Amino acid sequence: MFELEGCNFPDDKETFYDVDSMMWVKFEGEDTIVTGLTDVGQFVAGSLLYVRPRKVGFELEKGKRVAIIESGKYVGPIKAPVSGELVEVNEKILSRAQTVNEDPYGQGWICKIKASNLDAERGELLQGEAAFAKIKERMEREGWDCLSNKGAQA
Repeated sequence: MFELEGCNFPDDKETFYDVDSMMWVKFEGEDTIVTGLTDVGQFVAGSLLYVRPRKVGFELEKGKRVAIIESGKYVGPIKAPVSGELVEVNEKILSRAQTVNEDPYGQGWICKIKASNLDAERGELLQGEAAFAKIKERMEREGWDCLSNKGAQA
């Protein structure tokens, strides 16, 4: 696990990051991904009250809304890290959104997407030191950290 300003990020060969959407990505097979909010993403949003993903079967475009989240300090979209078809939604977070806050890289995953343009979009997903450098740059620019209540605008 890599820590940055109190935020945790898995530092393994399976986890990739879309820094723009503050989402993590893990591959299941050749073209399906599991994705969710990073630790900093969930922290900046605050204690989630609900998560409303699009419906299974919806065709997503990278960078466009995959779900709406609401907390006491933020209401807004979270964005798809890749284009493709939404094939599964995490039922646990529909009834208990705080699972995203408590375990963002495990039980708090948001959805699974069958990627449609992975050849072009995979290169935009970062891993390891490259990902952490870009995440750190964004956190500094936005004034975010996981040690205080700073930066409550995702």
